[in-house]
Amino acid sequence: MSDAITIARPYAKAIFVHALAKKHLAFWSETLYDLAQVILLQDTVEFITNPTVTIEQQVQLLLAVSIKAKRKEEINIVENFIRLLAVNKRLQALPYIYTQYEELRALQEKTLIAKVRSFQKLSSKQELNLTKSLSQRLQREVTLEISIDKSLLGGAVISAGDLVIDGSVRAKLNKLKTNLAA
Repeated sequence: MSDAITIARPYAKAIFVHALAKKHLAFWSETLYDLAQVILLQDTVEFITNPTVTIEQQVQLLLAVSIKAKRKEEINIVENFIRLLAVNKRLQALPYIYTQYEELRALQEKTLIAKVRSFQKLSSKQELNLTKSLSQRLQREVTLEISIDKSLLGGAVISAGDLVIDGSVRAKLNKLKTNLAA
């Protein structure tokens, strides 16, 4: 996996620099997402790894996904990008390219998605307070992605970038268990 991340980094950075200069960050997010989703399909993997399939056929398959693009002026760039990946046999790196592109975009826009695993549904007031607190602490605009996890026994676990806050009852019980055993 670390090899794929290393391979993806220069491609993601190049597309990000281009998108930033053209002010097309959202367009490229959508395009890379679509391409990454297609590459994750088993049929696509079998098609692009088939030795009888030409680079042009690979490009046309992936370009068909991008053709719906609203920005017609970017179609040539998308096609060239796909072709470059195909020639270099890097099409399967597209999910990693997408992930790294999104990280660069979040840094640029000073945004962050915080993943919250909670024992129960948060109230609107709790969501607002949590968003405000995390935004102040991280000095970024924070969006919450909330999921319910009954295994926590109560409380919540928050993951935002490198920050992890474990306020679950399970974590508190484990800490108490460790302290009593010592």
